[in-house]
Amino acid sequence: ELRVKRISCCSTALWAICGDHQVHLRLESEIPIRIREESYENQRWNPLDGFSNKLLPTDRPCYSSQDGLTERDLKRVNLPSTAWVWDDQWHLELLHEGQHLEAEGWMYSVDFPRAYSAAKAWNSCVRRRKWVRNRRYNGLRTWVSLSPIVLNDMMEPFIDIATGGSEIPGAVAGFVAVWAVTINGLLLYREGVNLLTCPDGSNWRKIETPQGCEPCQVSVGPQGVVWILAWNGQLLTRNGITWNCETGVSWYEVPPPFKGISFNHISVGPTSSWAVSRDNEVWLRKGLDSSILGSSWTAMIGQMNLVFTGSDSQVCGLLIQDQK
Repeated sequence: ELRVKRISCCSTALWAICGDHQVHLRLESEIPIRIREESYENQRWNPLDGFSNKLLPTDRPCYSSQDGLTERDLKRVNLPSTAWVWDDQWHLELLHEGQHLEAEGWMYSVDFPRAYSAAKAWNSCVRRRKWVRNRRYNGLRTWVSLSPIVLNDMMEPFIDIATGGSEIPGAVAGFVAVWAVTINGLLLYREGVNLLTCPDGSNWRKIETPQGCEPCQVSVGPQGVVWILAWNGQLLTRNGITWNCETGVSWYEVPPPFKGISFNHISVGPTSSWAVSRDNEVWLRKGLDSSILGSSWTAMIGQMNLVFTGSDSQVCGLLIQDQK
């Protein structure tokens, strides 16, 4: 029902900015996505109360992750977004290393960092049991609206979105890098996106840009190379993007072909970048496979309003109105 103003495709997903100026996602997959949430209930034994949730100050929380580093209160484990639904209620898992547990599901140990056993021993000072609950992604083959970055969504409308990064060395299956730009020049990165486990990601992260180089467009290559086009016509590329550092560390300014040339559009491919200058001239910059800046600019024949390059280096262009 919403008119699409910008769209970016990656594998089985479509990311779009629609008429409401917000980001929408459509996952074109027939494979169901089901994730199991886990929480461990921890107790310690004391002479007065026996086993209870009265833990030592140095102990883990009463409800925690398996390693005890993160609190996992059952009432506070929420769905990531409105695209997810619960498949069941919290229930105990009654199997531990192939052994069936008693109805209450407790596992015993000398202390929390130690190994656990289904049998209670004379020196069992702590115990824990595992609560599980399944959630299911309910947005397959339909449009899902992502939450705006501010309460009043019209105060920060999106104007561009780009996806890529599936071929970053070391990237896990399903990983996608999603970048977006707002009308006020904010550059945003969508954290936690994985088409197999979390298609809509977790939240938007703001990426700082140099002062005076607020972006109006962003483009992302398959290897995660990110270029932005600033409102003043400058092109910048992000340095240091790896699997362990998805958003990079610094910006490099890409020099124009000649002094005084400003750009109006950019598209990053596997080994090259295509750009359109403000006088509609098309420029090609090769060598992105060995350098994020590439080698040098080459002028192309003909004029375009926009150019786009895909993951297989195929290029499409939109001709200006008087071009035949």
